[in-house]
Amino acid sequence: MRKMRKEEDRKNNTHVAKLMFIGYFSTAIFVALIFRLFYLQVIKHDFYTTEINKQMMFTIPVDMGRGEIFDRNNIPLVNRGEKKFLMVFPHLFVSSDKNIELISDVTKLSKGHISTRLTNAKNPVEFPVDADVNWQEKRIVETRGVFVINKIMRYEDNQLLSHVIGYMHNIDKKGLSGIERSYDYVLSGAPNKSVIAILDGRKRILPGEGLSIVNNSMSRNNVKLTIDYRIQKITEDVLDESGELGVVVITDVNTGEILSMASRPTFNPNDMKNHLQSTGDELYNKAVQMTFPPGSIFKIVLAAEALEKGLVDPEELFYCNGIETVGNQEIKCTSLANGGNGEINLETAFAKSCNSTFVQLGRRIGAENIIKMAKRLGLGEKTNIGFLEEESGVLPSGDQLVGPSIGNISIGQGEIDVTPIQVNQLTQIIANKGVKKPLSIVKAITDDKNNIIEEPKIDESTRVLPEDVAIELQKYMSAVMKNGTGTSVGDSLKEVTAGKTGTAESSYKNSPVLHAWFTGYYPNNEPKYAVTVFVQDGKSGGGVAVPIFRDIINRIMKEE
Repeated sequence: MRKMRKEEDRKNNTHVAKLMFIGYFSTAIFVALIFRLFYLQVIKHDFYTTEINKQMMFTIPVDMGRGEIFDRNNIPLVNRGEKKFLMVFPHLFVSSDKNIELISDVTKLSKGHISTRLTNAKNPVEFPVDADVNWQEKRIVETRGVFVINKIMRYEDNQLLSHVIGYMHNIDKKGLSGIERSYDYVLSGAPNKSVIAILDGRKRILPGEGLSIVNNSMSRNNVKLTIDYRIQKITEDVLDESGELGVVVITDVNTGEILSMASRPTFNPNDMKNHLQSTGDELYNKAVQMTFPPGSIFKIVLAAEALEKGLVDPEELFYCNGIETVGNQEIKCTSLANGGNGEINLETAFAKSCNSTFVQLGRRIGAENIIKMAKRLGLGEKTNIGFLEEESGVLPSGDQLVGPSIGNISIGQGEIDVTPIQVNQLTQIIANKGVKKPLSIVKAITDDKNNIIEEPKIDESTRVLPEDVAIELQKYMSAVMKNGTGTSVGDSLKEVTAGKTGTAESSYKNSPVLHAWFTGYYPNNEPKYAVTVFVQDGKSGGGVAVPIFRDIINRIMKEE
């Protein structure tokens, strides 16, 4: 009996131990689950929320993710305006005829174009909103999956300084031309502002927190140019009002800094698809990317070489009968219709651009010496102002310098091609009394607070002409404006400006053309601005290029 009771107690104790073990074990598991839930839902809440959102989040940049480009006075040249876009989320949008028609009405795009873009689209699709549309209209606001956002536009449709700034790839936002290309390593970055859209499991935008604006705190670097916005605007306005195609370059004589550079025709950087398919030359910055014969502008080179070598006395008289024969080539002077200029000294020949005198002078100097002087004055080599697309121009060499070629070389024709920026550098040397101050267009790399991070290295100024020779050339260039081919500058400016005109024979698309040149400076007593004007097929430097110079200087004077 007692033995049976002991056996029963033993069994009961075993059951109690098992129950206690199960209880302790269950409690331990329960506590572990509690801790695990606490860890997942509280400690790791933000991490898992972010991971989930990554799978159901759309990020829409509302700027181009690139640094600013400023003028010399920190006036922004890009990112100057906003534009409204219709953002359509394909997962939410119902592609009914009614909704497609709504988007068509708002954007002025065809229904077919809209349907094509939305079909099979996985990411939000942007459509520009017509400027006259009331985007707060009830039917737009209440349409599922359709939102209106403001995006900062990198460029304006009528972009100032378009060729200098350049343009970028529409997809990867890499710079493809101009400053955008040359300084892509500086300007590239992440968007400063984005719209974040978060969807739920049914791919609906989460109420309350599903659509938000996020600012990126990462700093970006900017490029500060030497360009003066005010002078650039004047230059482009005058060039557009003239209706001419060509280029104008204005530099600071004292520093070599480029204040204005305008090329025509221009382009709309927001419509690159059409421009890239164009057969025109609107994408070329004619100041640096295209070369042209200099025509009578090149007579500056001959005069400089002759004066420096003492090959001509300023009072020496040449004789012009209106035509000069070189080999089997006849070179006519503009005075031919009047029987020639007769006896004429170098200053007057320069002012009237007498071809006969300069052909005679060229024979005296020799082709090789002329080309050596051209190189000293910066022709035939890049100015290296910062454009990867810059051309170096062409100067004759070898067999191109022998025989009758001296005739064409003497008047800036034949195998001579220059860029307008090179001509401006040459002009600046004369205005600086023979000192070359290297040209530049980038002033500094700056941070978001306009602090200078880096300044480009610019070569030291060098003397390339004796001062007395440069002063004599200044005298000749003043004579051009007072009583030569530059008198169309007008009475108010003829006493205070100096320059040289040129008309150059060339061809464009297999048709003969006459390009018009003027290059000079203002004021002539203490030069401040060096201005080069080139007009494609302008026919006459004095008749077309000089008036553009005149109007630009007059407006700059009024601003000052």
